[in-house]
Amino acid sequence: MRPPFGGDPADLGRGVLTRWLPVLWQAPPAPPRMGPFEITPSITPRTFLLRVILSVRRLSLPASVLAVLWQVGEALVPMIMGVAIDRALDTSDSAQLALWLVVLGLNFLMLSLTYRFSAQLVARATEHVQHALRATLSRAALHPRGGQASQPDGSVVSTMTNDVTRVAAVRLTVYPVGQLAGIVFIAVSLLLIHWPLGVAVLVGAPVAVWLMVILSGRLARDTRVYQTLLAETVGRATDLVTGYRVIKGVRAEAEATRRYRDASQKTLAGVRRNMRLLGRFIAGSNTVSGVFVAGVAVFAGWFAITGQLSVGGLIAAVGLAQALLPPMRMLTTNAVPAWAGAIASSSRILDMLKDATAGVPQQEPTKRIPATVPAVELSASSHRPVQVEPGELIGLRADDRTAADITGALLDPRAPGDVQVYVDGLLSAGLDPETYRSRVVVSPHHAALFSGTIADNFDMTGAPSAARYAAMRAAACDDFIVEAGGTQEQVGEMGNRFSGGQRQRLALARALATDAPVLVLHDPTTAVDSVTEAVIASRLRETRRGRSTILIASSPALLSVCDRVVDMRGSDEGSGQ
Repeated sequence: MRPPFGGDPADLGRGVLTRWLPVLWQAPPAPPRMGPFEITPSITPRTFLLRVILSVRRLSLPASVLAVLWQVGEALVPMIMGVAIDRALDTSDSAQLALWLVVLGLNFLMLSLTYRFSAQLVARATEHVQHALRATLSRAALHPRGGQASQPDGSVVSTMTNDVTRVAAVRLTVYPVGQLAGIVFIAVSLLLIHWPLGVAVLVGAPVAVWLMVILSGRLARDTRVYQTLLAETVGRATDLVTGYRVIKGVRAEAEATRRYRDASQKTLAGVRRNMRLLGRFIAGSNTVSGVFVAGVAVFAGWFAITGQLSVGGLIAAVGLAQALLPPMRMLTTNAVPAWAGAIASSSRILDMLKDATAGVPQQEPTKRIPATVPAVELSASSHRPVQVEPGELIGLRADDRTAADITGALLDPRAPGDVQVYVDGLLSAGLDPETYRSRVVVSPHHAALFSGTIADNFDMTGAPSAARYAAMRAAACDDFIVEAGGTQEQVGEMGNRFSGGQRQRLALARALATDAPVLVLHDPTTAVDSVTEAVIASRLRETRRGRSTILIASSPALLSVCDRVVDMRGSDEGSGQ
């Protein structure tokens, strides 16, 4: 079978001349496990930004070393050319000319490879940081500490995309390091060629960079204002689209349009103002750097005219002066505005994370539960405690309010409420959250499917393929998945390509695929027909054998397979199973 992308074995779309070359340092297929970023009440946007971009030092440090080598290689080009002129052209020595041409070629090879591998490491590190940031924000939005999760508003879209992209600026710890190293190397080289030139660069370069930073002050302040306006407009647009049916129903289209138009106009004015400030900053910084480099070149020419520099030294000095321009411009036109934007986005992300933890008292050191199937107890002031023994399949019959309270307490033990959850005799609110969630998995009644394929929805469980297919069969998904075209079929936004019953069965299968020690299912078959529901009930016991299952439901078919059914209104029933 012909490989895709025109025959490239690595599927990278390479041409005939390069497709057989080895591919080095490719990223692994799965992202690495990175813990969420923890925050404290006293943390500042600058500190948080540094913590984020320095969290992948195993990638950014070698990338920084390669960036330094790249900039040194760029600076070596005029030096090698100057030496070649003095030792080969002036003396008509062919051997010296061949030698320095080889050295020049090796230098170009070195600077090309170091740049490409540095860029590859930066791209991989950036993806890792973005993944960890989005996981942290998702956790804060969906599982806020100290309160019930609410439906995220539209501003979360902007934070998850624009702000995360700006904060995950790993390049700010890589390329500026290389550029500063290049400037220092050029200054030292000029010291060796002619010390007054080196002193001029060592003194003048920091002054020029300082002037550029001063020029960026107003731009940095305005960037946060502009980004806030942009986030509010994106959030308003998202909320408008999400609630369009409601707006249509109350005939508020004109008012909604007017409000969005006003927000959009304010954002447009902010964009124009920010772009004007950016243009002024770039023009001013280019002027400062250009005047500085031109001054160094003029000094070099004067020293050559007065006989203090050879022809090769003049070529090297002028070349090094020109080589100063790219790193200085990149420092000012790229690093400084990017740092300003990253600080502004860091402040917005911190605001969201702090809002999610507002009012949460300091917790005692969390306790861990053993990695076995634990015993669970549900306790509420209005009901008798319910004991769930390890490996038991228990049914709970409750009214809607009680069922929602129980599900909410199991989903977030630290949320305020009447129901308390004990795991192996320990109050779950005092347990380590990550460990608790690894032992107790809750599939709420309104479980959502995520955009992508059927397989994508199961990938997040980390379950092996055999467990996935067993879960799909237990949830009676195997028939319609085959008809849909397999697990690579797209589910659509919120699973809209499938019927309500099919979406519910997929959500149930995803929960079963986790093979959690304790699995909580809340009305998992309300949208499923009676025949399919009977099939699911008959397969549920075997699928969950050896694990504990809490089934909150009123369906006779499901409750009939339970070891025990507890009526939360006061009576116990033995199911006879």
